[in-house]
Amino acid sequence: MEVVPLVMRHIRSEMRTHRMRGLSLPQFRTLIFLNRNEGACLSQVAEHVGVTLASASKVVNALAERRLVIRMTLRNDRRYVSLKLSKLGIATLIRAREDTEAHLAERITELSPEQQVTVFAALLALRGSFADQQAPSNEKER
Repeated sequence: MEVVPLVMRHIRSEMRTHRMRGLSLPQFRTLIFLNRNEGACLSQVAEHVGVTLASASKVVNALAERRLVIRMTLRNDRRYVSLKLSKLGIATLIRAREDTEAHLAERITELSPEQQVTVFAALLALRGSFADQQAPSNEKER
């Protein structure tokens, strides 16, 4: 329980370090959320990022102006606007993730080969234990 927060804090810090220039933290968190929750609405973004609906609207507007997010209205309910990442938004996240993974790989090389094998085996075991508990993003409530 003590190790996971330390590792996640380090990963989040690295992701923020490698985010696109001029991208605020709420904007970056919105990109990450939309990557996992394509088609989410503005109120879901606001809830996830922890801001008001008005603030979330400003965040999404800024991302749309930078062509990182695409807004789509539903044919059967024009009041509902779903959000998804553009190709540029996806590329932005991929780049930040790849840079972060490279940094983590460097940190892991500081471990002995035996420790690396142990960590890898433990992570595989954890993934197997928790992967079945996650619902696919398209089945989540809107």
